[in-house]
Amino acid sequence: MTLQGAAIVRTLGQHDVVTRVRRAIEREQYGANAVIVAAVSGGRDSMALMVALAVLAEQQVLGRIVVAHVHHHRRVAADAELETVKLAAADFGLSFEVAHLDGDPKATPADLRDARYGELAKIARAQEAVAVATGHQAEDQLETVLLAIVRGAGPRGLVGMRSRRLLGGGIDLFRPMLEVSRGAAAELCNAADLCWCDDPTNVDPSTLRGALRRDVMPAIAGMRAGVATRLSESTSLRTAAADALDRACLTPINGQWSRQTLAGLDDGLRRASVHHAAACLCDADALSSSSVQAVSAAIIDHRKHRRVFELGRNIMCIVEAQWVRIER
Repeated sequence: MTLQGAAIVRTLGQHDVVTRVRRAIEREQYGANAVIVAAVSGGRDSMALMVALAVLAEQQVLGRIVVAHVHHHRRVAADAELETVKLAAADFGLSFEVAHLDGDPKATPADLRDARYGELAKIARAQEAVAVATGHQAEDQLETVLLAIVRGAGPRGLVGMRSRRLLGGGIDLFRPMLEVSRGAAAELCNAADLCWCDDPTNVDPSTLRGALRRDVMPAIAGMRAGVATRLSESTSLRTAAADALDRACLTPINGQWSRQTLAGLDDGLRRASVHHAAACLCDADALSSSSVQAVSAAIIDHRKHRRVFELGRNIMCIVEAQWVRIER
């Protein structure tokens, strides 16, 4: 660690971002010896994540921190971003690893995300880390929930991003900054005298998320101060509610329910049970809420003839005299 890095680490122990990241680590019960891989793109949020984790490692809240950068080879500026991250990691005395992708111009954002997570998981396993930490923050969470609403997602989609999920191979994907605002992340970078790189594709209006960031998010932010942070702070409540609803749903046995049993449920729980079963077979966002409602009405209308409802993505629900079946 350079003298400047050491001085920065000593002065930022009480910064709000560091405090919030520490709380997230404590909630997820990562121990003082945990090795964490920090995914750092060079953007504001991931640079703030690196600073916060460096401070917490110095305070022995965590063990070793490894900075990992994935070079996509799709933009001219990517080389400079790599150097920015590498130099910053050195300033804070952190190990640095880089993974290179092939720069396929046909790759979709989803393809790039999957490839990036795959490379980060490889680095984590090689470093004997327990988790890959990313810089997703409160505005990212608000965007995710808004996009879920636009797609017509069910209750689970309205939860947004979880702070922790399995990435694969025993490695967690950990998002400790979901309750940190974009502005607070910038403040931490400024306090650490760190520059960051802006990716112009983040506000590309040709993508749904880019258009949301450019045109919608500023309007929402102007309606109420701290709206993104408030929504992120209630993620645990939405998660608990979605989990409780999932547990309450009636699960089909071998793809079918007793129609009489389903008819005895409250309409909301009956619809949730059908939706939950269908979501196990395809992307929940592809399901039609109106079709699920039609199935629920058919179950209790006492008609005996066979009826077939398409719920989306070739998922069919068949209502018969005695049974209700769901199948692809």
